[in-house]
Amino acid sequence: MTAARIAGLLLLLAAVATAVSVLTRLTSSMEPNEAAPIQFTIILNTGVYAIAGAARILAGLALLAAAIFLRRATSAWHRWVDAASLLLGSSGAVTAVSGACMLALAMEIPQAANGGPGPVVAPIVWEIPGWVEPIDAARWITGKIGFTLAGIGLIALGPVQWRIGGLLRVSAVADVIIGVAMLFIWVDAATVMHRVSGIAFLVWLIASGVWLTAGLLKTPEGKTQHGNP
Repeated sequence: MTAARIAGLLLLLAAVATAVSVLTRLTSSMEPNEAAPIQFTIILNTGVYAIAGAARILAGLALLAAAIFLRRATSAWHRWVDAASLLLGSSGAVTAVSGACMLALAMEIPQAANGGPGPVVAPIVWEIPGWVEPIDAARWITGKIGFTLAGIGLIALGPVQWRIGGLLRVSAVADVIIGVAMLFIWVDAATVMHRVSGIAFLVWLIASGVWLTAGLLKTPEGKTQHGNP
């Protein structure tokens, strides 16, 4: 099996794991409101939240591996290939760290009572370990950084796809647009943009995975498979 096809399969795995992680996280946890005395993740279902964390780890590792194989499949094509692969791989690694933080929180934070807004036991009874808040903060920041790196990676892929030509020039424009939209993850008011860019990235993972797995990868004009004129 070629490096391109392996990269495609890994991107599809990342897409599935990402979808599972997002859906399970949304149904099993919620962020505290600003007035809450405890400012860390509220877990509504410990088991499902743990699945969300494990799925995020898998998605990150799959994206990291896909970036490595994508680099092997497109070596010496364009100077932006190295940058795009590094960014996507870094995104995967950071995302996996975010997932590990979620697992750590699932093992420590008590499940909210009846899906309510607080822990089963009062904070006075439940002695909050000092590492919980830093780990929750790490989960939050690594999640955003991972998404940002993936967005910049898509922007870097634009020139590569444009050089290959054909229909990929349309994809190149779409990649840049999606990548820029993903950078709005840092703007709290852009809630709709967050959802749209998240769905768009998931579609990108699926489309790219199918494209690579189907063996449709072509070398840029004037290059051989090894990148030589």
